[in-house]
Amino acid sequence: MRKTTILIAMLGCVAIASADAKRQVRYIGLHPVAKSEGGGICYIEGPHVHVYEADKLQYRDHHGANFFVGDPVAYGYDGPKKAYKGHHPIHVEVVVGTPEPDTEWCYLDGPHFHTFAPPEGPEFTFKGEAYFYVAEPPTVYLEARPAFVGINAIYTPLVYARPSIVIDAPVGWIGVRPGFGVVVGGPAVNVVTPGVVVRGPNVKVRAGIDVRVVVPPPPSVRVNVGVGIGIGGGVKVKSKRGRR
Repeated sequence: MRKTTILIAMLGCVAIASADAKRQVRYIGLHPVAKSEGGGICYIEGPHVHVYEADKLQYRDHHGANFFVGDPVAYGYDGPKKAYKGHHPIHVEVVVGTPEPDTEWCYLDGPHFHTFAPPEGPEFTFKGEAYFYVAEPPTVYLEARPAFVGINAIYTPLVYARPSIVIDAPVGWIGVRPGFGVVVGGPAVNVVTPGVVVRGPNVKVRAGIDVRVVVPPPPSVRVNVGVGIGIGGGVKVKSKRGRR
């Protein structure tokens, strides 16, 4: 009887350990902390784990770890940052310092921030203190866009200081390509980026209003938003809120 009791207890411990292991979720790089755990930013740059899930719009899989592709300033980050305008690639291996090439895409519309600058090369133009993607968008970007543009539904209601960009769009910018953003040679269209003016050739622009084509809406996505988005329980690794 005693042996049976010990065996049951051992099996119970194994089951608990297994459940704990399943709750661990791998992350890499800086990212928001779940609102349920106090919000703020996790500043751990290398691989680490938490015990809450990452949503599939703000994170991409980088060899088994979740990499944040959203705007950290929306969640309280106030460290060094770089401004971008519109969709663009992210060379994850450069950001996190891993050898395996991994290019993901940011589908945030309008001005936003990241903690990193793009690698030097012809893909980007730096103008007006912001980066613009000016290369030819690849097929993989087009194919994944309907699934990921829903990220904008997360950021639309968030109130924070976004980049202020008031310039003429650089030649080749993805936002002035027909079908990718700005209406070229057509009437002005109002969108939700106040305080920003981006001009393309033959585009009618009203002051303080961004201009772009209204693309067909992505599949309906319901997202609970708040500072430090996350899903699930407690934090495995201590994080810091708003470190200066």
